[in-house]
This record gives sequence, structure tokens and C-alpha cells, in this order.
Amino acid sequence: MLCDDCRNKPASIFFKEVLPDKTVELHLCDECASKRGLLVTKKLSPQEILQKLLRQKSAQDEKIICPNCYMSLAEFKRVGRFGCNQCITTFDDHIKHLIKQIHQSDRHIGRKSSSGTKKGFEIYKLREDLKNALDSEAYEDAAKIRDKLKDYGIEDA
Repeated sequence: MLCDDCRNKPASIFFKEVLPDKTVELHLCDECASKRGLLVTKKLSPQEILQKLLRQKSAQDEKIICPNCYMSLAEFKRVGRFGCNQCITTFDDHIKHLIKQIHQSDRHIGRKSSSGTKKGFEIYKLREDLKNALDSEAYEDAAKIRDKLKDYGIEDA
């Protein structure tokens, strides 16, 4: 049976939708089904991406060797870990697309700090400053610090 849309490829997806007044049946190939949004492509996990890399070995992989630890690209694919910090630059051209798939970026950005921890540290610092201002009897500075604490919602300062 051929695809109902393109009429070229054999149908591999059989879609049936039952509506109150009629029933719609579609026989589609994979390509036409994905165009209609009937196929959902699963996003691969980092482990699945690494396993995909490990299965794609070639004879060329034995020839690409890290100059620092002498690990070959084939050995990296077998083990799944770098041998040293220079391996990533040595194998960069061969694994860049995989790193981009895993991290959704081709460079390391690092963790983003949550605003809550920064806010907590600032409140702690302001309370210390307030205590020091009161101890040194700098009441005008203490009033300014108290107002800053009120901006953070701290009323008992």
C-alpha cells in the first residue's frame, strides 16, 4: 500500500481517527507522517548519545592519538572517558557534534548560581554591616543599611 500523501513510498504508519460524524484513515510513509506531526522524535539522553558514539568505530579512530596520554580515539569510544585534559582538544573535531547534542551548546558555560543564594549572602553581609555600624555608633550608616534590609523584606533588622 502506498502513502496517501506522496503516493511514492510504501505506507508504514496507519493512522485512524474516529470523529463523531466520520472516521478518518490515513496510510502514510515515515516522512509524510513526520511532516504532519504524527511521529514524535525522542530526544536522546546523554548516555544514549555516548552509546551511539561508541558504536560508530572506524579504522581511522586507531590513528588519532592524544599526544599527552597516548589514548586513541577508538579507546576513548570503547571506555567512554578521556584519559587526560588534553584528550578533549585532540578529539575535538570528532566529538564536537556529540558534545553539542549532550549539552545543547558547543562550549562549557558552567553552572548558573541561583538568585536565592546571592540574596541570602547579601542579607547576611548587610546584617554584619549593620551590627558594625551600630557598634561604632554610625547611626546614619546604620539607618541606610536598615533601609536596604527593608528592601529585601527584612523588618526585624
